[in-house]
Amino acid sequence: MNKHSLSALLACFAIVLSSCNAGPEAQGDAANAEGEPQLGGDPVTVKIFAGTGMFSDEEFARFLAEPVKKKYPHITVERINAGGQKIQELISAGEIPDIYASYPGPMGNALSEYNMLYNIEPLIKKYGFDTGRFSDEALETLKIAGGQPFLTGLPAYTNTFALFYNKDLFDKFGVPYPKDGMFWDEVAGLARQLNRMDNGVMYRGVFPDGIGRIQQQLSIPFADFTANRSLVNTEPWREAFEIWGSLFKMPGLTEGDFKVPNAGKNQAAFAGGTLAMIASHSNLLNTLKKTEGLNWDMVTYPQHRKAPGIGQRLDSPILSITEQSGVKDAAFLVLDTLLSDEVQTDLMRSGRMTVLKDERLKGEFAKGLAEFEGKNLSAMTRLKFAVMTPFQYLPDGEVDKILAKAFNAYIVDEKDLNTALREADEEMNRLIQDRLSQKK
Repeated sequence: MNKHSLSALLACFAIVLSSCNAGPEAQGDAANAEGEPQLGGDPVTVKIFAGTGMFSDEEFARFLAEPVKKKYPHITVERINAGGQKIQELISAGEIPDIYASYPGPMGNALSEYNMLYNIEPLIKKYGFDTGRFSDEALETLKIAGGQPFLTGLPAYTNTFALFYNKDLFDKFGVPYPKDGMFWDEVAGLARQLNRMDNGVMYRGVFPDGIGRIQQQLSIPFADFTANRSLVNTEPWREAFEIWGSLFKMPGLTEGDFKVPNAGKNQAAFAGGTLAMIASHSNLLNTLKKTEGLNWDMVTYPQHRKAPGIGQRLDSPILSITEQSGVKDAAFLVLDTLLSDEVQTDLMRSGRMTVLKDERLKGEFAKGLAEFEGKNLSAMTRLKFAVMTPFQYLPDGEVDKILAKAFNAYIVDEKDLNTALREADEEMNRLIQDRLSQKK
């Protein structure tokens, strides 16, 4: 089924569902004397589309299904893509979720493409949800991600970032450990001392991830959406390529399996003891739980000198109530429960970083993980979020491919910097024109 057919199908579903919203839940729920919103007596099922990378089965039960059932016995939370189905497949089968979870970037495109956009601000007001609990940067990112002047979803938690390092390799080569508050050029200086062949083993200094990370940290725009033209062949992008290139263009660093950036291979190299430093996110903690004998610690994510105090952008599963949902009030109460102090504290203690700015909550980060006792875990909680760059009508996956292709060619010396940027700029302009033509 193509996009236009799906859109027509969704429009039909919206009409049918709007005629079915007369039940006690859909009519809106009054608050009791204590101010707690109450549902009617009829059971309500809230169906959620969320990948297992966002919530494992255990996490889905622990942070969503069970807390909601405890607080609102009439509400059952169900994941409808447990078999790994894509959203298009579920829509084609008539199984539209009540809540759609997606990361910033693809979020706004998917919601608008399949006519699922819904303004949740009236529900926020109705239930007295305080968005001031989020940081200003998080709120701005939420609106940009939804592509609308209103909020279309709320974040569950965020993957937070740090620089992980192998103490034994630093000791082996007599190099001082990284420190909190370092900048990228300082990390590059350490990496040069660690990137070497020793007894037939190639040790590598650092893996900072792909070019998208510096773009996100500095909020570098890749397009001017008023003029509908690419901004890739500009000075900010030139500087980004040069800074990021300095972390890759070292002898031996981009050979063999590591010719181009690959997060999975580099995480395995770090766990295997041949990579000294890796700039990564809190999901890496799951790998390190299972890695025996690795003497590691972490410091704050490296900063750019033009943006001190800024880490990475919000990297959160954003949960959006869909326009087609017939149980919007119950769906909002699911979000409200997930973002309660009680559940967010549990999330924090499990190693998931809260999106709330409460310093007390931040102090709970990973405290429930006894295997990480003594690690500098607070490094993950200290920097501010970068603000997301708008994608508007561009698919973020295609944007990422263009930028990665150009950067990868540059770091392995297949193309000089001028050529790589010029060709990427031309590709971006073609993508812009192609997407504009589809919108007509």
